[in-house]
Amino acid sequence: MTARFVLDREAVAVLGGAVGEGAQTSDLSQAGWEISPVRPAEDGGARVEVTKDFHRPEDLGVVIGELAGPTGPLRDFRLERRRSFTKGSYRLRGTADLGPEAAAATGFANAPDLTARLRDAGVDPGRVEELLADRAAEGLHFRFDVALPGKTASFEVRPGAAQTIDVSSSVSDRTRPVLLAVAVLTGLFVLLRLRRGTAQS
Repeated sequence: MTARFVLDREAVAVLGGAVGEGAQTSDLSQAGWEISPVRPAEDGGARVEVTKDFHRPEDLGVVIGELAGPTGPLRDFRLERRRSFTKGSYRLRGTADLGPEAAAATGFANAPDLTARLRDAGVDPGRVEELLADRAAEGLHFRFDVALPGKTASFEVRPGAAQTIDVSSSVSDRTRPVLLAVAVLTGLFVLLRLRRGTAQS
């Protein structure tokens, strides 16, 4: 799973050194997330990317919870995988909700210690919250991209309305029939060899 954050020039100016210092990322590092260095953009903004792999479908909800937090915008996500003899089926479900008001998108309610961290970094938390609240409705863009085997989908999420995420896909799995055929042929070959050996003796 990968999350990309893009800050414009004004956000970088307000956050100042807090961007380069990786504010609010220590908990992600402890949980095993890989955090890329801050990359300056040509327009004066910056980009940050965080990534974490997971190997079981049931782990997706845990990974998203680590990123979004207990009251964050991504809730109740789960990935289901079912396999039949010739097909694999996948379904991703969850809810993306930035809240009923623009202020809900600032993230302050989801991180009680954010105010102290910003203040320690020399940033006025009141000014940051005010700026984010004023610009969230028009300046915050949140896109949720899903890539399942055989299907991709993209959802634009905006403050004011919850967005249901529900994506399903199915792909043919020809590996199992081939492996079964190989196993059957191998078994027949061994059986014939055994019968030949018995007949000759």
